[in-house]
Amino acid sequence: LSWLPRADLSSEDPSLRCLTMATGWDEIRRLAADFQRAQLADATQRLSERNCIEIVSKLIAENQLDVVHTIDGKEYITPAQITREIRDELHVHGGRVNIVDLQQLINVDLVHIESRANDIIKSDRNIQLVLGQLVDDNYLDQLAEEVNDKLQETGQVTISEFCKTYDLPGDFLHEVLSLRLGRIIHGQIDQNNRGVIFTEAFVARHKARIRGLFSAITRPTPVINLITHYGFQEHLLYSVLEELVNSDRLKGTVVGGRQDKAIFVPDIYSRTQSNWVDAFFKQNGYLEFDALTRLGIPDPAGYIRKKYKTSQLLFLKAACVGQGIVDQVEASVEEAINSGTWADIQPLLPSSLSVEDVEILLQHVVRSCSKQSSARIFGDSIVVSEKFVSSCAALFNGLMHQRAEKEMKCNPVFLVTEEDLKQASVLENATSSKKDKKEERRKKAAEGSGSVRGGGCGNAREIKIRKTKKKGRKDDDSEDEAQTSITSKNKQQEIPFLSQEEIKDNLRKHIQDCPEELLTELAEHLIRPLTKSYQEVVRSVFVSTASVVSGASRKQTMKDFQEEVSNQYTNIRLFEKGAKLFTDDTQSHLDRHMLKTICTDITNLIFNFLAADSMLVTEDYTTITSEVRKKLLGKLQEETQIPLTKLHTSLNGKSLEDFLSCLDAAADVCGIMLKKGDKKKERQVVFQHRQALIEQLKVTEDPALVLHLTAVLLFQMTSHCMLHTPGRCVPQIITFLSTRIPEDQHKLLVRFQGLVVKQLIGHNKKTGEGDEETKENKAEEVDGVDTIRKELHELSVSVKDLVLRPRKSSFTEN
Repeated sequence: LSWLPRADLSSEDPSLRCLTMATGWDEIRRLAADFQRAQLADATQRLSERNCIEIVSKLIAENQLDVVHTIDGKEYITPAQITREIRDELHVHGGRVNIVDLQQLINVDLVHIESRANDIIKSDRNIQLVLGQLVDDNYLDQLAEEVNDKLQETGQVTISEFCKTYDLPGDFLHEVLSLRLGRIIHGQIDQNNRGVIFTEAFVARHKARIRGLFSAITRPTPVINLITHYGFQEHLLYSVLEELVNSDRLKGTVVGGRQDKAIFVPDIYSRTQSNWVDAFFKQNGYLEFDALTRLGIPDPAGYIRKKYKTSQLLFLKAACVGQGIVDQVEASVEEAINSGTWADIQPLLPSSLSVEDVEILLQHVVRSCSKQSSARIFGDSIVVSEKFVSSCAALFNGLMHQRAEKEMKCNPVFLVTEEDLKQASVLENATSSKKDKKEERRKKAAEGSGSVRGGGCGNAREIKIRKTKKKGRKDDDSEDEAQTSITSKNKQQEIPFLSQEEIKDNLRKHIQDCPEELLTELAEHLIRPLTKSYQEVVRSVFVSTASVVSGASRKQTMKDFQEEVSNQYTNIRLFEKGAKLFTDDTQSHLDRHMLKTICTDITNLIFNFLAADSMLVTEDYTTITSEVRKKLLGKLQEETQIPLTKLHTSLNGKSLEDFLSCLDAAADVCGIMLKKGDKKKERQVVFQHRQALIEQLKVTEDPALVLHLTAVLLFQMTSHCMLHTPGRCVPQIITFLSTRIPEDQHKLLVRFQGLVVKQLIGHNKKTGEGDEETKENKAEEVDGVDTIRKELHELSVSVKDLVLRPRKSSFTEN
């Protein structure tokens, strides 16, 4: 009954109060009667709830009615009512409400709430949507008042703190608070850090603290240390400090800018620092960068350049020196050059200068000196004139000639380079042309008759039966290595003169009061030019010695060479003929043995001849090794190298035919002709070879050698062919003789062979036995060895008689 008029009954008299109450109750009774009549009256038309829903849905579909269902579907609500209720809820929640919460409060779907909220924002500028929340200006004003209270209390606040407190974005808060500065918020925003708000009183207080603190500083101090210790706001401090320094309120400078390494240097310290630097430089003539760094100067080189713009200074790596020190060093260097001696400038320089700085200073002085080509630097601090170096080298001239003559006698090979070979060729062409000389050699080769020298003697050392392992096989070099030796022919092997220590000892004897460091560096500098000069001296001695060889001597040497090569070639052909009577496997072993022995000998003979013809000689060609041959190849002329390289490489192969074809090409280079001997000469060679083996068989007592010689001689008697075989092929020879000699003689050879093998096995076991073997076993083995030795001694006579006293029915001879 709120619509009833209110009256103040206490102020009226009782009669009026009663009248008023009566009138009110009459009105109430009348209204109650009207209400009862309305309830009892019958309706002319009644609609069911379903009909109402259908009607409303029809109106909504025809856009004649704009209403929204509630979430529970029991009510309809108009958009205007949604807007009113949103505003009411925003007011009830103090000016900030979340849209998601409005869904539960208004009981309407979130889509309709968001739509009406956007309409509200567009129509009312005082309301904003922030992170899904509606916020009005009243709330923001209240927030600004709270920020101002906090600011007045602390003097400084950060917007980031309020972002966490009020759960609002920083950019939004910064914009809101900026608009209310000076109106609600009594403070200002830091221009260097937009996220900080402070009051004027706070700035004044900190300015006074900064001014007092930095006025008391008397030495360079890192700014970051003061910020940490006194709790200054970093950006505010740099701003205030820069303002105070620019206004000359603070006497000093900030070095390093607004960084962690920034340092405040007061003027009083700079003046003291400058005075110390001036005094030290005036007294000593140099400045050390480390000393300036210890004084607090972060860039010593830049500081010195700025301070001494007009002075002539030489900047080194760790120091700078004045012109006075440079003049002293220049005077010492010029004196050393003019007098032809050496000078150590270390005593003239400060001891604090490093070795690297001394070297830089000395190089600068030598470059600036007008006689820089006449001086060298040794040992970082010693200047040596070229006259002094030349005089030291001249001390070895006499020793060079002595050693060259000695080298000529002891090791005359590898002493001549290609230049000397060309010079020797010019001397040779002065007497006769090269073409005529080659034709003359070919003519003599065709007319010469061969001898059998070396036939038997050459085979004597190849018939040992003992099998011993070779420690190294130097001859097994590949063809690639030989070709490499040819391509590197320009790299001549130098003959050593003296070692560095020997040169140093000789210098020490002739030079007085010379520091050890200078002797070492001087010896290292001289070793190369002395070695080069020594090569020239050696070559000159060798050329002068070799040039006296007469033409008659050369002709005789050529004749002997022709004869020797022909004999060796005939032997190889005859040995090859005997090897072909065996199987392929045995023949391969025999070919390889000949390549390593007699073929190597003829190859060395050819190499030795060509070396002698090019003024490179050795005394005995049999001592030439594979390494020596490769070195000789590098010194021969190019047209000679190719066939000789193939000949050298064929020694490492397995085919005797390949070697013989390479031998023909090598002989052509030498100017000789290899021709096959006639039957008469071959029979003579075979006969002399057999006689040589027989003479050796008569004098030998070694059972193994007896078996070897007997087998080879029996083979030659039965096949009329010479044989050059190693000891390991003796069993194959005995097997071959099984069909050529009587059975009893063959059994004798087999028995003798078995005893020889047992003796060799017992000898090898004796040399490799350990100490743990018992005395009884040793005694038994000794008895067995003695028995074998006696039996071999008894059978040796019978085995020798197979050759020395052959039976006529055993075999026939042509």
